Amino acid sequence: MRLSNRTLYGLRAVVDLAYHGGDDPMQVSEIADRCAIPGRFLEQIFQDLRKAGLLESKRGPGGGYRLLACPEETTIAVLVEALDDLPRLPDVAADGEIESAAQLADAACGEIVERMVQVLADVTVAELVKKGERLGLARQGYEGFVYVI
Repeated sequence: MRLSNRTLYGLRAVVDLAYHGGDDPMQVSEIADRCAIPGRFLEQIFQDLRKAGLLESKRGPGGGYRLLACPEETTIAVLVEALDDLPRLPDVAADGEIESAAQLADAACGEIVERMVQVLADVTVAELVKKGERLGLARQGYEGFVYVI
Protein backbone atom coordinates (compact mmCIF):
# COMPACT_ATOMS: atom_id res chain seq x y z
CA MET A 1 0.00 0.00 0.00
CA ARG A 2 1.32 3.40 -0.92
CA LEU A 3 -0.07 6.56 0.66
CA SER A 4 -0.47 9.47 -1.73
CA ASN A 5 1.34 12.78 -1.23
CA ARG A 6 -2.08 14.27 -0.51
CA THR A 7 -2.54 11.90 2.44
CA LEU A 8 1.04 12.24 3.69
CA TYR A 9 0.85 16.04 3.52
CA GLY A 10 -2.56 16.02 5.20
CA LEU A 11 -1.22 13.86 8.01
CA ARG A 12 1.83 16.11 8.43
CA ALA A 13 -0.33 19.21 8.55
CA VAL A 14 -2.90 17.83 11.01
CA VAL A 15 -0.19 16.62 13.39
CA ASP A 16 1.54 20.01 13.08
CA LEU A 17 -1.74 21.79 13.78
CA ALA A 18 -2.38 19.61 16.83
CA TYR A 19 1.19 20.02 18.07
CA HIS A 20 1.61 23.75 17.54
CA GLY A 21 -1.89 25.17 17.28
CA GLY A 22 -3.81 24.65 20.46
CA ASP A 23 -7.16 26.44 20.39
CA ASP A 24 -6.07 29.36 18.20
CA PRO A 25 -6.41 29.22 14.41
CA MET A 26 -3.17 28.90 12.46
CA GLN A 27 -2.34 30.31 9.05
CA VAL A 28 -1.87 27.83 6.21
CA SER A 29 1.41 29.55 5.31
CA GLU A 30 2.89 28.82 8.77
CA ILE A 31 1.95 25.15 8.60
CA ALA A 32 3.10 24.84 4.99
CA ASP A 33 6.50 26.33 5.85
CA ARG A 34 7.06 24.06 8.85
CA CYS A 35 5.89 20.94 7.00
CA ALA A 36 7.52 21.68 3.62
CA ILE A 37 4.18 21.53 1.79
CA PRO A 38 3.20 23.78 -1.12
CA GLY A 39 0.73 26.32 0.32
CA ARG A 40 -1.87 26.07 -2.43
CA PHE A 41 -1.87 22.27 -2.22
CA LEU A 42 -2.27 22.45 1.56
CA GLU A 43 -5.21 24.83 1.16
CA GLN A 44 -6.97 22.23 -1.03
CA ILE A 45 -6.21 19.48 1.49
CA PHE A 46 -7.56 21.62 4.34
CA GLN A 47 -10.77 22.28 2.40
CA ASP A 48 -11.36 18.52 2.18
CA LEU A 49 -10.55 18.05 5.87
CA ARG A 50 -12.96 20.89 6.69
CA LYS A 51 -15.71 19.23 4.63
CA ALA A 52 -15.03 15.99 6.51
CA GLY A 53 -15.61 17.83 9.82
CA LEU A 54 -12.02 17.52 11.03
CA LEU A 55 -11.03 21.20 10.74
CA GLU A 56 -12.75 24.53 10.98
CA SER A 57 -11.70 27.75 9.34
CA LYS A 58 -11.93 31.36 10.41
CA ARG A 59 -11.63 34.23 7.97
CA GLY A 60 -10.04 37.61 8.48
CA PRO A 61 -7.30 38.88 10.76
CA GLY A 62 -6.32 36.26 13.29
CA GLY A 63 -7.99 33.67 11.10
CA GLY A 64 -6.78 30.36 9.84
CA TYR A 65 -7.52 26.72 10.59
CA ARG A 66 -7.85 24.79 13.81
CA LEU A 67 -8.72 21.22 14.67
CA LEU A 68 -12.39 20.62 15.17
CA ALA A 69 -12.05 16.90 15.77
CA CYS A 70 -10.67 15.63 19.05
CA PRO A 71 -7.02 14.47 18.57
CA GLU A 72 -7.65 11.52 20.92
CA GLU A 73 -10.37 10.25 18.60
CA THR A 74 -8.85 11.21 15.26
CA THR A 75 -6.99 8.23 13.85
CA ILE A 76 -4.73 7.99 10.86
CA ALA A 77 -7.47 5.87 9.24
CA VAL A 78 -9.92 8.77 9.61
CA LEU A 79 -7.49 11.11 7.86
CA VAL A 80 -6.77 8.64 5.07
CA GLU A 81 -10.49 8.09 4.56
CA ALA A 82 -11.12 11.86 4.39
CA LEU A 83 -8.41 12.44 1.80
CA ASP A 84 -8.07 9.31 -0.33
CA ASP A 85 -10.28 6.46 0.90
CA LEU A 86 -8.99 3.43 2.74
CA PRO A 87 -7.89 0.47 0.63
CA ARG A 88 -10.45 -2.25 0.18
CA LEU A 89 -10.55 -5.50 -1.72
CA PRO A 90 -13.78 -7.18 -2.79
CA ASP A 91 -14.75 -10.39 -1.06
CA VAL A 92 -13.56 -13.17 -3.30
CA ALA A 93 -14.75 -16.28 -1.51
CA ALA A 94 -18.40 -16.60 -0.62
CA ASP A 95 -18.96 -18.21 2.78
CA GLY A 96 -15.23 -18.86 3.18
CA GLU A 97 -15.11 -21.30 0.29
CA ILE A 98 -11.87 -21.10 -1.63
CA GLU A 99 -11.87 -23.05 -4.87
CA SER A 100 -8.71 -21.86 -6.62
CA ALA A 101 -5.17 -20.67 -6.00
CA ALA A 102 -6.21 -17.24 -7.28
CA GLN A 103 -8.95 -17.02 -4.63
CA LEU A 104 -6.46 -18.13 -2.00
CA ALA A 105 -4.07 -15.34 -3.01
CA ASP A 106 -6.93 -12.80 -3.11
CA ALA A 107 -8.05 -13.87 0.37
CA ALA A 108 -4.49 -13.45 1.69
CA CYS A 109 -4.30 -9.96 0.15
CA GLY A 110 -7.67 -9.11 1.70
CA GLU A 111 -6.40 -10.14 5.13
CA ILE A 112 -3.25 -8.06 4.68
CA VAL A 113 -5.30 -5.00 3.72
CA GLU A 114 -7.55 -5.50 6.76
CA ARG A 115 -4.50 -5.61 9.03
CA MET A 116 -3.03 -2.45 7.46
CA VAL A 117 -6.29 -0.59 7.94
CA GLN A 118 -6.40 -1.76 11.57
CA VAL A 119 -2.88 -0.39 12.15
CA LEU A 120 -4.01 2.97 10.72
CA ALA A 121 -7.07 2.87 12.99
CA ASP A 122 -4.94 2.15 16.08
CA VAL A 123 -2.80 5.33 15.86
CA THR A 124 -4.32 8.66 16.91
CA VAL A 125 -3.16 12.21 16.34
CA ALA A 126 -2.91 12.62 20.13
CA GLU A 127 -0.48 9.69 20.32
CA LEU A 128 1.74 11.34 17.71
CA VAL A 129 1.64 14.63 19.63
CA LYS A 130 2.63 12.82 22.84
CA LYS A 131 5.47 11.11 21.00
CA GLY A 132 6.69 14.51 19.82
CA GLU A 133 6.63 15.76 23.40
CA ARG A 134 8.61 12.72 24.59
CA LEU A 135 11.16 13.37 21.84
CA GLY A 136 11.45 16.97 23.01
CA LEU A 137 10.28 18.60 19.79
CA ALA A 138 10.05 22.37 20.20
CA ARG A 139 6.62 23.93 19.95
CA GLN A 140 6.29 26.94 17.70
CA GLY A 141 3.38 29.17 18.44
CA TYR A 142 2.49 32.58 19.68
CA GLU A 143 4.28 33.18 22.95
CA GLY A 144 3.38 36.85 23.44
CA PHE A 145 5.65 39.81 23.83
CA VAL A 146 8.24 40.24 26.52
CA TYR A 147 8.86 43.84 27.55
CA VAL A 148 12.05 44.66 29.41
CA ILE A 149 12.63 48.13 30.79
